Amino acid sequence: MTLKLGWFSTGRDRVALDLFEIVYEAIADGTIDAEMAFCFCNRDNGEAPESDEFIATGLGHGVPVIAMSSDAFEPARRMEGRQDVATLEAWRLDYDRAVMHAIDGRSADIVVLAGYMLIVGPEMCVRYNMVNLHPALPDGPTGTWQQVINQLLETGARETGAMMHLVTTELDRGPAIAYFKIPVRGGFDQIRHDGVIRELPLLLLTLKEFADGHLQIREGKIYAGGQELKTGYDLTGKVEAWLESETK
Repeated sequence: MTLKLGWFSTGRDRVALDLFEIVYEAIADGTIDAEMAFCFCNRDNGEAPESDEFIATGLGHGVPVIAMSSDAFEPARRMEGRQDVATLEAWRLDYDRAVMHAIDGRSADIVVLAGYMLIVGPEMCVRYNMVNLHPALPDGPTGTWQQVINQLLETGARETGAMMHLVTTELDRGPAIAYFKIPVRGGFDQIRHDGVIRELPLLLLTLKEFADGHLQIREGKIYAGGQELKTGYDLTGKVEAWLESETK
């Protein structure tokens, strides 16, 4: 049975576009038995060149793209929320409800967050099976990739990685689905480079596991072979093999 994917992204940089493209191409060449049901972008056309390219790419592939600017959604209340947590949480809930209304009727088995720079509120992550690509190991640093790298450097961490996890109300702490590990080497830019080139195959390989029926999401839990997956798949070996094959 073909896996139906929804896709959420801010489309703010080249990495966000690469993540979308690698999965779309894998679908097109039959590597993954899936289809892109829709894309959602929280930027409108004209907000930034990078997101404009992301939107144009999705449309160019024939994927329905829904764009709704989070910056333009009640900006005064969002600005107020920077000083008041309760206001920000209320704004986020209302924005999520507007998003859910916009994508209503577009069904997906899994909604992928890849380069989506907003925190998803409780109603949305309960309504959909949402999975997120997070640039840290399970139980590693939370936050944006910049914040993660800064925390790694500040703590003198020797190991890092990235994971795919189920989106829950706890930021970056949902059940791990799959991950890879790498040693921390060099400074900020080197850590970012080492992670990014492996995030692409991690996303691809994880979605293939779902499409092949090896993984399922049921009632907020991840299952593999009928058993609840407690710690996630360690895909380090497969990620490294994919990188090696791409460089030959």
